[in-house]
Amino acid sequence: MKYFIVGVDENYVAPMPLGWFGVIDKKTLSIHKAHQIARHLLFPVASHMQMVFTDVLTTPCFMVSGTVKDVIRKYDPFIFFVRVILLDQERKKSMAYYIPYLNRIGYASRKDADKENGKCLMVNKESVKEKIILEITDGNHSYVIMRMDLVESILRRQATGIGLREVQIG
Repeated sequence: MKYFIVGVDENYVAPMPLGWFGVIDKKTLSIHKAHQIARHLLFPVASHMQMVFTDVLTTPCFMVSGTVKDVIRKYDPFIFFVRVILLDQERKKSMAYYIPYLNRIGYASRKDADKENGKCLMVNKESVKEKIILEITDGNHSYVIMRMDLVESILRRQATGIGLREVQIG
């Protein structure tokens, strides 16, 4: 089965929360501290004319819209989510996002592919074991990967602003 790195499409300007440091950063979001995070968090976003509330955010952490959360829950009902509300005060719009707590694995290697595709990640087949969604990391960089059937289900629901790159499983 194919897997894809999921991120924000480069053609979109995604919302950037303000005041998130120390609240929803990697250290705070570790699985052992999930109970310490409030169930509903509110963050204003940086004002930008072309900003669109995309269905996936990667900064400051991986977050998904309610639509994407519902699809993920159909494939894996045991994933824990923390709700975050992003507020565009200038336009008087807001959107709820959900931070999933995912299994983390290390990836085998990161190498230069061709100039057109940029970096290529190699993931060990035994580490993935047909999981639907997981986070891969080497300590410095982390990516969320999803199995192709989950990605197709999300795209069928007219998701906005999702960028995909295929991952090599070997």
